[in-house]
Amino acid sequence: MAVDAAEPRTSTVVQLPNGRFAPGNPGRKLGSKNRVSTEAIAAIKDMKDEAIEQLRSKLQRGDWDALSFVLERIVGKGRVVELDGDMSPGTIATAFSEGLLTSVETKDIATALARLTEVGEIAELRAKLEELEKRLGGDGEVSR
Repeated sequence: MAVDAAEPRTSTVVQLPNGRFAPGNPGRKLGSKNRVSTEAIAAIKDMKDEAIEQLRSKLQRGDWDALSFVLERIVGKGRVVELDGDMSPGTIATAFSEGLLTSVETKDIATALARLTEVGEIAELRAKLEELEKRLGGDGEVSR
């Protein structure tokens, strides 16, 4: 049965109370995009020449905010920070106190280091748990 492209499809999606799809409905395949997203991306790509020309025109008129807007979307607002050697809290604090890092960069680095430490601790706990499980006998008693 052919479906008319102009006619929207309607379907009933059954979800469980926890928000997951009901059995028999796995949802969309991983990495697939819906039709609206695909069409929107295609429309944006079609506008690239016009958008570049408008940006060029704004820059010629001295509108540097337009350039800042575009660059922030492409490159991001932050800057790349490269720290050599020791990534200890002391090193980061020193870089901050010497003005090499902003307060936001210092906070972001500290947060990233804390999360990496947590990941390492979880891996260590997992290894210890596996060792305990190996030591447990089939009857539930600890082997010595």
